[in-house]
Amino acid sequence: MTKLLNLPVHGGAKERMRKEIIGDCTLYLGDARDRDWTADAIITDPVWPNCPPDMLPGANNPTALFNSVLEKISSKRLVAVMRSDSDPAMLSMVTKATRLPFFRIAALPYILPSYNGRKLVGDEYAYCYGEPIPSAPGKRLIPGIGPKVKTTKKNGHPCPRNIDHLKWIVNWWSVKGETVLDPFMGSGTTGEACVHLGRKFIGCEIKQEYFDIACKRIESAWIGRPIICTGFSKILYEKGCQS
Repeated sequence: MTKLLNLPVHGGAKERMRKEIIGDCTLYLGDARDRDWTADAIITDPVWPNCPPDMLPGANNPTALFNSVLEKISSKRLVAVMRSDSDPAMLSMVTKATRLPFFRIAALPYILPSYNGRKLVGDEYAYCYGEPIPSAPGKRLIPGIGPKVKTTKKNGHPCPRNIDHLKWIVNWWSVKGETVLDPFMGSGTTGEACVHLGRKFIGCEIKQEYFDIACKRIESAWIGRPIICTGFSKILYEKGCQS
C-alpha cells in the first residue's frame, strides 16, 4: 500500500513523503529528521564518521546528521552498528539526547577480515543503550559476541549489513511483537531481520534507489515468512497455508 504524506522537511519547506506498508512493516522515503519517531527499539547502521564524502547522503557530516535524528526519536533501547575503525565519539550525544544509558558493546565478527590502508578491519561493533530485554529462559545474560559470518554480498547498496548479524541484534534487543525502528534503513537488512523474527518494523531511507531495494527485499521476506496455521501442528509458509 502506497501513501503520500505532506510533512514539513528539514530546513522549513514541505514535500510529500512516500509511505509503503508491507505486512507489519511501514517504510518511509524521506529524511528521518523531518518527523518524530516512536518505537520499542532503535536498531540502525548510521552513516559512519569515516564514510567517503560522496558515498552516502549525509557523509559530509555524519555526526551532525545522527545527532539531529536522535532528537526526533523516543525508545526504550538503541543499538548503533559501526565498523571497528569508526570513531565512537560520534555516539557521545546518545545518552543526553535519548536519556538511554550505555549498556555494552557487542562484537559482530566476520570469518575473513579486510584491510583499509594499514588497518586490518572488517569486524563491526554494536553499541547498545537503554534497558535490556526482559530476563527469560535462555536470555538471562546479554551476550557480547555475535555470529561469525561470511563477507556480505553487494545488493545495489554500497555498504549493506549482514542479515545474520542483524537477526542476532534484533533477537537480543527486542522481543516478539515489539516495534523496531531503523531511521537509516539503507537496503532494509534490519527490516528483513524483523520480518523473520516476528517484530513490527518502521524504516526510513532518504535515497529512492535504496528505498526501492528495501521495499522489494522486505516484501519478499514477508511473503515467504513462516507462520502458524490454525489446525496444523507444524510451521508452514504463507503461500502454502491452505486446507
